[in-house]
Amino acid sequence: MGACVSNETCGSQRVNATVSPQDAAHPVPETSFRGVFFNPQVTVPDGQPWLVSYPLCRAQIRTALHELADTAGINLVAIFVCIRDSLKEPSQAPREGQPLAEWANLAYLNNVAAFVGDCHEAGVAAEIDLATNMWVPCSVEPTHQIANQGTWPMPSEAPWNESAMWYREAINYIEQQAEHPESIAMWCMMGNYALGPAEPFLWEIAGKPAVLPNIEEFVKRVWPVFRIAGKRPKAAPILLPIFATDAYWGAHQMYLPKIDHSPEVRLSAFSNLKRWLVDDMGLPPDYWVMTTYPFCDPAPDGVHYLREIVRILGPENASRIVSTDLKGPGHDNERADSVIPAEGRSGPEMLEWHFEKCAEYGFAGWWIWAYQDSSRATSGIRTVTGEWKQDLVEVMKKRTEGR
Repeated sequence: MGACVSNETCGSQRVNATVSPQDAAHPVPETSFRGVFFNPQVTVPDGQPWLVSYPLCRAQIRTALHELADTAGINLVAIFVCIRDSLKEPSQAPREGQPLAEWANLAYLNNVAAFVGDCHEAGVAAEIDLATNMWVPCSVEPTHQIANQGTWPMPSEAPWNESAMWYREAINYIEQQAEHPESIAMWCMMGNYALGPAEPFLWEIAGKPAVLPNIEEFVKRVWPVFRIAGKRPKAAPILLPIFATDAYWGAHQMYLPKIDHSPEVRLSAFSNLKRWLVDDMGLPPDYWVMTTYPFCDPAPDGVHYLREIVRILGPENASRIVSTDLKGPGHDNERADSVIPAEGRSGPEMLEWHFEKCAEYGFAGWWIWAYQDSSRATSGIRTVTGEWKQDLVEVMKKRTEGR
């Protein structure tokens, strides 16, 4: 199908404008990204996300950003900006053509812009993952829509229209309000209809043949609008390799992949998205962002998965790949339900492997999950009470020597 490639509303009216692959491309920075997913454990009212109550915790966040740069050598933090938090009514999607002030929680968007400024002050760049749940029509998957919870907007039968508008308006507004928009390393087109802030389903789901074609339509209608919004670099949706076992997927029937354990199927998200964005539309991203499992290259099945990923995306694009969300220290449960368990490997060994592989393949950089432990997870480089995990920090700090 054709794709809407204008900064105007992408809806039922077909737009004839075209965008060349160079129009939105930005040069890859000489300094590689060294980052963390930023999840500060701060006390805010009613358990709200910290960005919602940013004025109340801003001093703590500023301190944390400076400490990350000084102590761990970090130059990038990744955050989620979710559509529900950006709306005056979290369950009410913006309507096509509706003025921003009518539907947007401007206080929240201003908080994001202020956070970008605080990143600049600390010498840290921000990857902003914009997450909307409206990826497929409600009729295509009515049972597992996160919107059924009542705190996310319910998608229409053409959710790409509202989503394209939301991405565009959020990007334009935040860049205009930020004092230093150059500190936005990239915008990433994210979201999941069932899980909200998560990698989108870019593979065929068993028993739900209509999902993938609708996600393809979403990508082809929304990506051209997303790509030319604002001025900062754009990242394609985060790619997920399918290393989880059938036991893991079986416990999550809502998105059970059609899997035959072949490398082609495990990496189908990569081949699908590359085909849609590059082969079909000729609109490559500034960055390809992917989730990484430690010791997947080579994996126990003998496949060099990172090598395969570079082959799929193109060796000429290796310097635009950001290896993220490392399933490393504190991700024991996820690895236990995968074909790459990494048993007997220490946290520092996992980080060293990750960093060496990124250097070997010439990737644009990396970020790991996460900055801080929480009451439910121990994947941070700081404990829930703020102590640094020195063995991990020392490995990270080495990467800044001579830079």
